[in-house]
Amino acid sequence: MAKTYNCVDEMPITRQKVVKPSISTEHLAAKVDEINSQYHDYNKLLLAVDKTGQLLQINFTNDQEEEVPLTDWLDMEQVGTYLENYQRMFCLDPNRIDRFFVMDEATAIVPISWLRPTRKRPEGIAKGFIYMRQAYQGVIPKRKPISIRPNAEEKGLFDIIDGNSTYFVAKRIGIKSLPIVLTKYNLPE
Repeated sequence: MAKTYNCVDEMPITRQKVVKPSISTEHLAAKVDEINSQYHDYNKLLLAVDKTGQLLQINFTNDQEEEVPLTDWLDMEQVGTYLENYQRMFCLDPNRIDRFFVMDEATAIVPISWLRPTRKRPEGIAKGFIYMRQAYQGVIPKRKPISIRPNAEEKGLFDIIDGNSTYFVAKRIGIKSLPIVLTKYNLPE
């Protein structure tokens, strides 16, 4: 049972300890930059610092390029935890192609610079971002490897037969190599 006090002078008052944050705003800003480089949708995260310099708010730019709050004002530890969880949930690691693609079906893994798209459909690329994210998160089956054929004009390069939108998404994500299947299409004349 709580003790009852008759006046304020009887209450044991302890001063609040001022704890120096273990995370700096520079560290959190670097984390936001890392997330922005890994999260390849159109909205970017930003940090706002309150007037006291003690609290931070995570904001994002919306489709109208306005800065909009994503969180309330948080202390640095809370922001650090939020950013770690955000990164875990939404960011794509370009070095983990096995999370995006069915690797067993690939005949090889080649540098993305060897591939040449044969078409570019903006709506296909927009859907491709969704499919790549969902495949990475395990929501849908992983993507099939890119189907290619040798380029008729440039030796050592390949034309993409199927997977042009995936190629553009992979480039934007920062994937350096892609699993491919070499197809037996006739070379263009």
